[in-house]
Amino acid sequence: MGNATDWVADKLATEERLKVVDRTPEGFLVVRTKDDYTFLVAVLGIQNVIQLSDVQALFAGAAKPHLVVNVPSTTLWSGAAIDYIHAVPAAFGTLGDIARAANTKAAGLFRDKGMGFFINAMEQHKNVASVSYLYDRVFRVVCRNGASITVAVIDTYNMSAEDVRNARTRVGHFDVAVKSSSYGSITEQAKAAAESIGAQTLTFAGLMQRLAK
Repeated sequence: MGNATDWVADKLATEERLKVVDRTPEGFLVVRTKDDYTFLVAVLGIQNVIQLSDVQALFAGAAKPHLVVNVPSTTLWSGAAIDYIHAVPAAFGTLGDIARAANTKAAGLFRDKGMGFFINAMEQHKNVASVSYLYDRVFRVVCRNGASITVAVIDTYNMSAEDVRNARTRVGHFDVAVKSSSYGSITEQAKAAAESIGAQTLTFAGLMQRLAK
């Protein structure tokens, strides 16, 4: 874990607007912005899936982190870990999110805008009873009428068969792969790949229609 923390500290040393000014006894980075906003960053170095126990340990000491980041950034965050962090309240993310969280001047309340958009839209749908995180980009949507569905949000411009297959390998079964961007397209190959695993590929508008069924 120390190595991941050192790596992040080295990366932040090149940032103009942020500076690591200290470390807490727990090993958290004390990060200060140019206009003197200070917050604590905990760094994990987990390769597989970040579990509840991994994050609970970070909040057991005297100092509590405002933001938890993981290196590498591609590691999945489990829903239980996300729920725990958000309940503190604190934030989670990647190296790039440290600067974004700093900009809010309330790092513990920082949330990914893209995922926030999807969660709010799904929660406000009249046929949706609840939305919960399975992973950081995968949601369980409980519908009032009809079967509940698992929605994987894929960050891509033109969704390909490879995007669909990679998502399946990473997160397991999902019912819908939805494209995060409103630009670009979903290829015919992506649709076929999804069908072969019993799923659908949809745009955001298509997801809203699907939830109405």
